[in-house]
Amino acid sequence: MSTDFYSWATSRCSQKEYCRSDIAQKLRTKGATSAEIEALLERLETERYIDEERYARAFVSDKFRFDHWGRIKIAYSLRQKGINAHTIEDALAQIDDDDYHQSLADFIASRRRTTKADSPYALNQKIARAAITRGFEPQMVFDALGED
Repeated sequence: MSTDFYSWATSRCSQKEYCRSDIAQKLRTKGATSAEIEALLERLETERYIDEERYARAFVSDKFRFDHWGRIKIAYSLRQKGINAHTIEDALAQIDDDDYHQSLADFIASRRRTTKADSPYALNQKIARAAITRGFEPQMVFDALGED
């Protein structure tokens, strides 16, 4: 294993959380072989530079707090990165239900101010599509729109 790849990876992982697939992809673009990548990933995990659970918790926190994503979109993104279902579930459990509902309510209120439509029904449909695309559960979105 090249020490260049190791020092590069430890430097990156010291600055920001990464998952296995992120580092593996970056190493492939740098020209590392599959065997080098696997050995390096094992070493990084052993030395706790990479921790999938820690990464998932940080990812969930950031995407919910800063990007205002819903649980569905967050879970999908984590699955795309190869994070296992149990780890995703545990990470999503950290989102407070009251905060989650408030985030959806704030999103709906914001969209109501900026979205134009011919009728209240069309307006609700546009808002619902936007909220569902953002990753909020469809039933929760329709329930929130019905309360308005």
